[in-house]
Amino acid sequence: MNVELKIDKSIKESKVVIYASEATTEITDLVNKLQKYSSNKTIVGQLEDKNYLLDRGEIESFYSEESKIYARANNKIYKVKYKLKELEEMFEHTTFIRISKYEIANFNKVESLDVNANALICLRYKSGEITYVSRRNVKKIKEYLGI
Repeated sequence: MNVELKIDKSIKESKVVIYASEATTEITDLVNKLQKYSSNKTIVGQLEDKNYLLDRGEIESFYSEESKIYARANNKIYKVKYKLKELEEMFEHTTFIRISKYEIANFNKVESLDVNANALICLRYKSGEITYVSRRNVKKIKEYLGI
């Protein structure tokens, strides 16, 4: 499959067009993933009985605490109505990566990683928050980062 990107400053909204001789499984999967990605630009988060539209670029992480799911964004904590598994599927092939049973991190918001002697990875977000990658997810994170 050939992939081509053309940059044209006059274009106001990006558009993806796929040319193919037939609709193969590979093409259909790609179209579905692109549609899912483009339709999930916002998440509704609740804070103090008010609902807020959170742009996914603002979200630092999603995490589970006491059977509830929260989004950390703009130094605030919002309750969300999704399960972590649903969020993981929703943000598949993006910068949101499952780092533990209880957390999904947005790697666009990660400032640094520290791999200690036990091969445990400590993530520091740009906000200053610190979290850890579970051992079972270390390989996946290293692959994502190319290390």
